[in-house]
Amino acid sequence: MAKLSVIVPVYNVEKYIERCLKSLVNQTLKDIEIIIVNDESTDRSTDIVEKYIKSNSSKFKYLEKKNGGLSSARNYGLEYATGEYIAFLDSDDYIEPNMYEEMYKLAKKDDADIVECDFIWEWDYGKKVFDKRRNYNSKSIKDNKIKTGKLKKSQTSENLITVEQDKNNENNKKEMMKRPRVVAWNKIYKRELINKTKTRFPEGLIYEDLEFFYKLLPYVNKISYINQYFVHYVQREDSISNSQTEKTGDIFKILDNIFSFYKENNIYDKYEKELKYMSRRIMFGSSLKRILKIKDSKIKIKMILKTVFYFLKFSRWVNYKCENIKKVDLTYMQIFSKKEDKYSFEKKQREKICFGITKLGIGGAERVLVDIANELCNDYNITIFTIYGEGELEKELDSKIKTVSIFKREMNNKIIPIYVLICGKFIYNRFLRHKFNIDIAFLEGPITRIFSYKGNNKKIAWVHNDISKVFGKDKKAEIKQYIDKWFYKKYDQIVLVSEQNKKAFENVYGNISKRKVIYNYINKDRVLRLAGENIRENENLKVYRSNDKEKINQEKKLYRFEISKIDEIMKKDNDFEKNFVVVSRLVKQKAIDRLIRVHRKLIDEGLKHKIFVIGDGEEKENLLNLAEKLDVKDSFIFLGQIKNPYPYIKKADFFALLSYFEGYGMVLEEAKILNKNILVTNTAAVEAVKDYDKKIIIENNEEAIYEALNNVLMGKYEILRQKSTDYNYDNKYLIEQIKNVL
Repeated sequence: MAKLSVIVPVYNVEKYIERCLKSLVNQTLKDIEIIIVNDESTDRSTDIVEKYIKSNSSKFKYLEKKNGGLSSARNYGLEYATGEYIAFLDSDDYIEPNMYEEMYKLAKKDDADIVECDFIWEWDYGKKVFDKRRNYNSKSIKDNKIKTGKLKKSQTSENLITVEQDKNNENNKKEMMKRPRVVAWNKIYKRELINKTKTRFPEGLIYEDLEFFYKLLPYVNKISYINQYFVHYVQREDSISNSQTEKTGDIFKILDNIFSFYKENNIYDKYEKELKYMSRRIMFGSSLKRILKIKDSKIKIKMILKTVFYFLKFSRWVNYKCENIKKVDLTYMQIFSKKEDKYSFEKKQREKICFGITKLGIGGAERVLVDIANELCNDYNITIFTIYGEGELEKELDSKIKTVSIFKREMNNKIIPIYVLICGKFIYNRFLRHKFNIDIAFLEGPITRIFSYKGNNKKIAWVHNDISKVFGKDKKAEIKQYIDKWFYKKYDQIVLVSEQNKKAFENVYGNISKRKVIYNYINKDRVLRLAGENIRENENLKVYRSNDKEKINQEKKLYRFEISKIDEIMKKDNDFEKNFVVVSRLVKQKAIDRLIRVHRKLIDEGLKHKIFVIGDGEEKENLLNLAEKLDVKDSFIFLGQIKNPYPYIKKADFFALLSYFEGYGMVLEEAKILNKNILVTNTAAVEAVKDYDKKIIIENNEEAIYEALNNVLMGKYEILRQKSTDYNYDNKYLIEQIKNVL
């Protein structure tokens, strides 16, 4: 058995091969096996190789194979290698005469699995760059000596010990994993390690050294380093590493292979942070530099967008597993019936439905989706796809419902909407294509764009808002509407939550797709159950979110109340005083600023009352400042975001929804269930109360709202003086309507 086997793939390198072979033949390590793998060269390379074999036959093994690329040739050579250690050398590079002798000595001395050296980048026109390895234990390299704190005398090696042997030095391996030099040709490897792990190079792909190194590294017990420049890494324009084509995109497949390998071998959790760091660094480092050199502009743009996606996929908040809460069953079989339409599926298993929404946070559409999914999960296999995971309402999903998310949690990043728009097709293919019988985009916006891409399944879009107003009326809104029309045309069915929304949709987009109105479904039993909770014991009310005194004081200033004083705050001094509750996102659409101004005018007239606002949003600071400015902070009270608002609605005298525009007004359904007096501006939301007696519909302007609240506080509305009667709320028929469109 030879001490070292050197595998040299050869393909059309007549200009460089002689220098390479000469450097191998002249190695001071005599017990060496040089394995030449001819990958069907068509130039003079074969003749040059044969000349060296004739004069040094004892050192060479000559192999020929059909052309398969660098990885294929290396793997082929591994099958014939007999050396104690293995080395790889590219046929256009060359090495110093004492390289393998020095590295082999160090390997034997340290009983190392891998020995690594430094190298020199060389160009034909004479430029040279000396590449010295970083130290992997977070200490600096000074005076060409590695300061590990353990090595003595020459300090020419650094050992990496497995965590079982030395827990501290496991950090060295992790450090190496973040910033390695993965090239195969500046190392020698113990053959026993390669054979035992069955590690091979990925064939048909470039970036092969990256995958080989990361598949081998977890099983390495010791790596030694010799800080000498032994390898001359020759840069030529026609080499694989310098040819930037669509093959540059192989990096994405390589990274996927690495992550899959770590997961399949149950070592992913151990090295997750290091792998993601490495991936991000490569995406926006060497990989992006190569992509920018691609001459074909279409390929270049495609690769840049893909780079953005992978960079985000491997960011710290990403759910790479795509199985955020529960494991997703992606097995799926579609069988078309000749007598049925294209959406007929064999009923061997329940149909698989995927609902999409931005995030399952606290909100009207989100609440409706949770209730619908919980009702349908006994008859269908339900999956909910979100852009952002870890929404507050995910915990309320039935255990049979699966969830998939792109990002583990929400990020305040303006690039995300742009990324979703540009990479929508890529996202759809990655997460959804060929996995479900029915795709349902449950909210207008990014989800509607992602779910619109072609698949052999039924596509439904749910529209919750007045589409003519939700984007505003500026030039930007016109562009969004124009773009979305193209997406909506791809849907088989459009479901709208009110007749007014249906008319608005048709005015903007015309008669595209089938359109049907289905009102929002609310789980009555859940609302009644949660409304019975004692406010003082409501565990979801979180006024203070920090132990830091300064932050606590800020929360006091913002919300103006303490948990122990809620009952006292909502307590009325007399029967004429009224409490109003608003449950709303704090956005301009909800017109909370208008309500603050009306409230101030009523207070000035001596009409005592309080308004409680439950919710959070981008306008919070502006609204708090306005309440402070108008000196109504003690009577216009922001409770913040509360998961269970129903005890507050139940205790209030009135429920108010006084928005500029609405989709349907799901919260009005909840107020109806709790039999509350309702104030609502004349928007699409009035459809929710058309069969409800205890309502006051108000013209949608500030003066009309002032007059209506004035009359309420003065007791002028006859309907409000009538004896309260229970409202018989029944909306189970809505589930049947939903099933009919599936």
